[in-house]
Amino acid sequence: MPVPDPGRSRAVVVGIGDYAHADLAAMPAAPAGADRIAALLRDPSVWGLPEDNVITLVSGTTRERILTAVRDAALATEDTLLVYFAGHGLRDPGERLHLALTDADPDFPQIGTLPYRQLRDLIRHAGHRARHRVTVLDCCYSGIAGGMSHATAPTRDELATALDEPTDGDGTHPHGDAGGGEADAVPPHPADEDRYGDCVLTSAPAESRSFVRPGARYPEFTGELIATLEAGIAGGGPVISLERTWRRVRDRMRARRSPEPQQFAHNSATHHIHFLNRSPHAQGEPGAGAPGPGPAAGPGPEPGPPAAHLAARDAAERIARTLPEETHRLSLLAALAIATAGVDPDKARRLADEVIQAAHETVREPTQRSRFFARAAVCLATLDPSRARHLVDEAERAAKDETDPDARARALVYLADELGSTDRDRATWLLEEAEDTAHGVPDIEKRSYLLESLTYSSLVKSDPEWCRRLRDEADRLRDNRRQGEEFDKAARRSTEGARRAGEAVAISDPQRKVAQLVAIARELTDSDHHHQAVELLEEAERTIQTIPLGNRGAALGILTSALPHIGWAARTLPDRVVDLTSRTRRAVDGITDHVRDDLQEDLAKTLAHVAWSLARTDPRRALGLAREAQALVPRLHAWERPTAEHNVARALTGIGKHLAPSDPRQAADLAVEAWRVVPKREDDLQYKWTSRGVVEVLSLAGRHLAATDPHRAEELLRDAESRAHDLPASERTSGLRAVAVARIEALGETGTSTYPDQADGAIRRAERLARDLPDDETDLLRRLSRVLLKAGQDLVEQDPERAARYAVDAERFGRRYQSETDGALTLELIVYLWARIVERRPSYANRARLTAKKVADDEKRAWALMRIVTALAPADPEHAERIAEDIPVSAAKAHALVAISKAWAAER
Repeated sequence: MPVPDPGRSRAVVVGIGDYAHADLAAMPAAPAGADRIAALLRDPSVWGLPEDNVITLVSGTTRERILTAVRDAALATEDTLLVYFAGHGLRDPGERLHLALTDADPDFPQIGTLPYRQLRDLIRHAGHRARHRVTVLDCCYSGIAGGMSHATAPTRDELATALDEPTDGDGTHPHGDAGGGEADAVPPHPADEDRYGDCVLTSAPAESRSFVRPGARYPEFTGELIATLEAGIAGGGPVISLERTWRRVRDRMRARRSPEPQQFAHNSATHHIHFLNRSPHAQGEPGAGAPGPGPAAGPGPEPGPPAAHLAARDAAERIARTLPEETHRLSLLAALAIATAGVDPDKARRLADEVIQAAHETVREPTQRSRFFARAAVCLATLDPSRARHLVDEAERAAKDETDPDARARALVYLADELGSTDRDRATWLLEEAEDTAHGVPDIEKRSYLLESLTYSSLVKSDPEWCRRLRDEADRLRDNRRQGEEFDKAARRSTEGARRAGEAVAISDPQRKVAQLVAIARELTDSDHHHQAVELLEEAERTIQTIPLGNRGAALGILTSALPHIGWAARTLPDRVVDLTSRTRRAVDGITDHVRDDLQEDLAKTLAHVAWSLARTDPRRALGLAREAQALVPRLHAWERPTAEHNVARALTGIGKHLAPSDPRQAADLAVEAWRVVPKREDDLQYKWTSRGVVEVLSLAGRHLAATDPHRAEELLRDAESRAHDLPASERTSGLRAVAVARIEALGETGTSTYPDQADGAIRRAERLARDLPDDETDLLRRLSRVLLKAGQDLVEQDPERAARYAVDAERFGRRYQSETDGALTLELIVYLWARIVERRPSYANRARLTAKKVADDEKRAWALMRIVTALAPADPEHAERIAEDIPVSAAKAHALVAISKAWAAER
């Protein structure tokens, strides 16, 4: 089957990325995708259209320019006309589609848009000589243009009805009218009309939006289309049909639970339009000929299910029916129903009916019942849309039957994930309801876990702002829970302490009363009854106010000596501790000079200790207290200053550690200042601690600066490493470990796509540091492996080759783990990354298979191999079958066979 004649074919490619209206987000991926599509259409290894036969229009173009370009291309086309649009799509109250241009107004879709109907009519009238007319739409609600896919190709009259084309009522098209209207421009097709055909390919159903994944170079549908044309289809022969190309794109998007692309074709047009196949495999298809112009063969009858599909499907079904666990059995039957719906609708209906009946009669758990209804609905979405909608309603009711809010939220999330590929809008609404339900879960730990679990949904991931908000809220709940636990622990009361405090309060002599209250407070602090201790010191401070001014010195001395011991209470009672310290300081300032000078050291120590304790929850306020302590140092006696300077330096490094995530530059400045403040004495324990703290702060600052200023971050990390080497021997290892952890975590914070070369250098330096620290090597390499796996996951869409290198490195580091449990878990995560890589680059399948076979546990190895098979099957089902032979566990093998059967069905 030949490729359409490039000289007699034309293409108009439109990508709109800039929008003036605030409610229409910029979409730079759209013009980027349009440019790449145009380049592929011109490429001799794909189609080979002449340069002048492809018109590309991007942001800033107008409705008139697009229509003029389409008119000129259509009039010149004798073989195949292709019109492509990517950008925002809008729908009006009449459910009509409007293609948004730069000045579009989403509230009034008629303004600044190109109505699809206008484009469609122009293609139909001006392109009347074209053998095939292809429209590709990558925008929200694009399914309005083409309707839902049918199990078999519709007639031309069905296509006309779906596209709102006029007919004369008896199944024929009007070729003219007495009034000489626009129908005059449509001459009759030749007698061999089967050689002609129209088709519309859309990125999503009529009710769904289309999406650009975060950081993706192209819109999702366009990206899959580009990937398929670029890589070709293994075993497809020298040419691949538009039908096969579309099915490959559809299956890949289904696998990610993205909106399902739609196709509407007349006269099996998608079977007769071919592109050259870039795949290196040379297997041919029956009837495939050399590319070049020439008549297309008639479509003939639609073939039945492919033999390879039947073999894989039947093998999976045999295994499924032997499984004792009903949930596993029904899950597989539902998956088989979805896999076979496109090639064997009757079989799909029978399987779906079996799953539905079991869900009604034997499945008692509401969440599972909901999932089975949803999976049956996915199967029936194109076979019986009305029944599918009814099943979705049933699935939602079943999910809401869960009485426990925790279980109900989970059920709604599961249901949303199942519906993501067929009804994205409803799936999004269900996720929003799941979020509302999660907020009603009384247990804070469960609530935070549920909110975080929502971020793993593919729908939430496609909305970075929503994902970030959920993560922030989950983190806030965990912080509040931790702070609440700390508060409850510090608020514990000692019965014995309360009894003794009552006796002390009754003492009439204020000097003795203060001494007794302070002594009890110190004991309570030592036993972690911090709040009770603060209460007693507050009572002591009030008692001092009753002592004549000239006699307060001794009592103030007792109080100030105890204040440093309540620094920990500043974490849970910050206002009361700071106020008590301030009142005591004012009282000290009011007494005679010689007594006041003797109390300044305790005040400076108190301010520094409170600042250090407060740093975690309020670093800005803590810094103010540290500055107050620093201002007292020059007023101290010479022998008191070194200790005070150590306390200030310790406070500055503590503040720097907690300030680094929000203000890494100031944190680095505080570290350098602390280094200058602390006296340099090698045998001084406080000097060792402060020096190590400086290294830790510089490391943290470098880690958190890496995303915004990688050059400055590298300077700080090098400075930290240099200072770590100069630390006393007892602290050197801890300092170098802090640098190594910071380097590793910096990779995780920033990813690796923005500065890939610097990232590669950082990986090498982190590995070197890990190997220089034998006692910490296992932990550091474990951290590095996890960071590389996350970086690989982030990169796999844009740069699968680099992601593969990270997978190899992560596995290499993992081999050095001493813990079998950690090593096994890391291998499973590596296999998961390899599976995503194989989806993009099937040539890595054998490498991925080797990694999966290293998993020691039989069951885990089986599911690891299943992941590889599922990822590979759409591109190369034959190779996937060979890998599936190695799967040792029946349930996992059955799931792999389902994926293979689905892939063979798409090859029809």
